[in-house]
Amino acid sequence: MDQVKNKQITLKDYVNGFPKESDMPITYSTINLKLPEGSNAVLVKNLYLSCDPYMVVE
Repeated sequence: MDQVKNKQITLKDYVNGFPKESDMPITYSTINLKLPEGSNAVLVKNLYLSCDPYMVVE
């Protein structure tokens, strides 16, 4: 079973205007990469995620 480091960046709350570094806390953890035995599941690694400001619902 492989273990990898995980870095998660989240927003504390809804941001008005340009987000500041203090609006986005960083959390580090360790996760196990294990698929169920006999499973046809696929494990995917996400490198980047983008959020378009026009996606905001008012």
